[in-house]
Amino acid sequence: EDAPAEGPERATRSRRPAAAEESPSEAAEEARTGVLELLPAGGGLVRRAAHVESPDDPYVSPAQIKRLELRAGDEVTGPVRPPRRSERHPALVRIDSVNGADAATGRPGRKRFEELTPIWATERLAVPDELSQAAPFGKGSRVALGGEPGVGASTLLRKILATLAERQPELQQAVVLAGARPEEVTDWRRDSSAAVTGGAFDEPLAELGRAAELAIEQAKRTVEQGGDALVAIDSLAFLPFETARAVFGAARNAQQGGSLTIVAVTGSSQDLRRLATTRVMLDAGSSGRFPGSVVSSASGTTRAELLG
Repeated sequence: EDAPAEGPERATRSRRPAAAEESPSEAAEEARTGVLELLPAGGGLVRRAAHVESPDDPYVSPAQIKRLELRAGDEVTGPVRPPRRSERHPALVRIDSVNGADAATGRPGRKRFEELTPIWATERLAVPDELSQAAPFGKGSRVALGGEPGVGASTLLRKILATLAERQPELQQAVVLAGARPEEVTDWRRDSSAAVTGGAFDEPLAELGRAAELAIEQAKRTVEQGGDALVAIDSLAFLPFETARAVFGAARNAQQGGSLTIVAVTGSSQDLRRLATTRVMLDAGSSGRFPGSVVSSASGTTRAELLG
């Protein structure tokens, strides 16, 4: 699994000995759970709060990662020891579970996301009424919410997530914020039942991109186990295009089972819209002011006839 990009300063401060072993003088703390981010040197950090960096994030040694064949985005649990004199992070003493299964015995014949066969979405997802005819989509769809600023794409995204949370709770939902107003970030974190990562427009682009990539990696691990995940992104257009393209391209319905649906605000970006399987174009309405989500006739879904 490729490690996320990382600068020399961060790699240096995250470097650890080859193994994290507990000594008699180092009492392990209670077990912690978080999402694994891989580092270029071969180790990793367990991100716990919204995928953001913290000095409290436990370090995972290269030996542990290699032995258990861990991948970026794996959810790991294990006891933690305090940092030693030369270390900046606590460390996992051992890993007890990976993605909810016993670390030693729970993952035989694990699939790789990259080897799953992508097919068109066939299982329709519950959507707000204004989309049911104009732009339906299903598990594994790549959905672009487009339009000029102020037409209500973020509002529609919230409505989509609320509908799905109520009617299809089996979906593992995550929200990535990139370029939102700080006040909107607060609203999302207060009101959303899904995990919210990323941040506002004043956050470094590299950190927002890293949060998006880690959220996608976690969703991929769900798909590998045959589960269904959905990642909502507001706004994909705020990220560098190559990052946005890679993130958006991860959406797929896997022939072997499992799906990753991505619903993203894409603004006026035609390049991102061309990559979508469902395009939702919003207008401001005849008054020129936004009275609600007005879905234009330019909206549509590729191979909509396959949705059951």
